[in-house]
Amino acid sequence: MSYYVVFIVDFYYLPIYSINVNIFIVVFLGEEVFIMNLFYNPAISFNIDNVSFSVSNIAREQFLAPVPKHAHGNESYELHYIASGYGTVRINNSTIYKLTPDTLYITGPHIEHEQVPYINNPMTEYAIFFNIHPLGADNGCLEQFITTPFWIGENAARLYTLLKDIFKELQHKKVGHLTIVSSLLQQAVIFLIRNYQTPRPGNISGNSGSNLYESRAFRTDKAFLYEYRDITLARLSSDLGLSERQTERFLKEYYGKTFAQKRIDARMSAACTFLSKENPNLQKISELTGYSSIDYFTSTFKKYYGITPKRYIQLIHENETVISEHGPLSPIYD
Repeated sequence: MSYYVVFIVDFYYLPIYSINVNIFIVVFLGEEVFIMNLFYNPAISFNIDNVSFSVSNIAREQFLAPVPKHAHGNESYELHYIASGYGTVRINNSTIYKLTPDTLYITGPHIEHEQVPYINNPMTEYAIFFNIHPLGADNGCLEQFITTPFWIGENAARLYTLLKDIFKELQHKKVGHLTIVSSLLQQAVIFLIRNYQTPRPGNISGNSGSNLYESRAFRTDKAFLYEYRDITLARLSSDLGLSERQTERFLKEYYGKTFAQKRIDARMSAACTFLSKENPNLQKISELTGYSSIDYFTSTFKKYYGITPKRYIQLIHENETVISEHGPLSPIYD
């Protein structure tokens, strides 16, 4: 499992380093304020009622640049809690929600989400990535949670306390810290269930184990999110420990798309973000998104979205809210 740990000018092409790394970042606006971004892979599993949870990633980070559109695969959910700062999230290429302190939202399987921080006060997010697998027909108190792929709300102060306690345990690593973290995570899930207004809490029991299939899915999400410029089927297959044919089959089963479709989705999403910036440079954007020339980039963009990059820039300049008012561009597949 690998994570990005270095913020540089070209945010979307980041070095990949190992897990459990603490990073200190100097924040802007003339003040030397140190924000610590944390990433953990606790490999904790537990059961609530008749449903198995596997927590593969816990992170706290301040977004200094937009996060391109991405989605997770089957049975995958991500909890997002905004602790401070402001931004927006666009869900499934349509609805845009404002993110403010104490906003909580959940993105479930195949829910595309793109996060954009406010430049003057970027948001800091706590995130938990977990997989849910029903063990039988009766999902108990989790039925509404499992069948609601997207949810957003506020007033999550109790959850914030739990999240801070989780990171405190993971940072200090005292005796029994994983047991305590598991208990706190279970409390967080119960908090979510109550927010979903399910009728009763669940009975909690312990469980252990790992899910190789979901681990591969998480590696795939990260690869397309941060390595789209140079990602190849061979490199992804090597990272996943699969043959190229097995990787293609995995992508089709898990995401419903081929490698080529996943890569172009990631590149075009990043292209729109770059084009939305002030004074975009098509030559540089072409290079950043993995295209050898402006002509190749332009033709790909037009085939994908139905308009040229220059026309997209014009729309942004004519009306900065055009995307939120009329819906974003939709990809055109052959």
